[in-house]
Amino acid sequence: MRRPIRPWLRVPRRRRPAAARPKGGILLPVLIGIGLAVAVIVLIDAALRPTVTELAKAKVKNAVTSIINDAVNETLSSEAISYGDLVTLGKDTAGQVTVLAANTAQLNALRTEILGRILEQVEHLDSQELGIPLGSLTGFATASDLGPVLPVRVLTAATPTAAFEHVFTSSGINQTLHQVMLNVQVECTLLIPGGAVDTVVEAQVCAAETLLVGQVPDTYLELPGGL
Repeated sequence: MRRPIRPWLRVPRRRRPAAARPKGGILLPVLIGIGLAVAVIVLIDAALRPTVTELAKAKVKNAVTSIINDAVNETLSSEAISYGDLVTLGKDTAGQVTVLAANTAQLNALRTEILGRILEQVEHLDSQELGIPLGSLTGFATASDLGPVLPVRVLTAATPTAAFEHVFTSSGINQTLHQVMLNVQVECTLLIPGGAVDTVVEAQVCAAETLLVGQVPDTYLELPGGL
């Protein structure tokens, strides 16, 4: 005799094992994301680096120029040096200037003292003082001082060079302004975000001047030692 079939009794089906995820399924999107992030950073750096470089050079130029002016003024003041210490005027019986003689020993000593002060101050420039606010990269004047500051540091500074120059400028009828100018050049390597850049700062400062009355003499002498 057959047993009655019970339709509610069913043999449970075996579940098929889930397909194994391919190896690298997570790693590949991560690598793509990292690659895109790096590409974006590179593009932003390429677009902003010229602006950052120019701003950094301008900041350093202003700071170094100020240092040069201060070094000249402080040295002249501390040593109490005047025009007569640097240049001797020879006059005839009528009081007309006939000879200009430069005191090169005094000029060389003055130049050495000034260059020493400049180098010391440049090497101690504060990176915060030279930093560039991110707001300055927007091009808007109102935002130039806003945002985090990108650090700029003087990595190295070569020994500055300087040379004296005598400049004669007409300053009215029968009058000539004689200036003893100091031309200073400072080479610096700056460390900015993204790498290092080289820049040269040049400045001209008046060390002494006087007003010559009458015809400028054709005779100009330099005492031994040279400028």
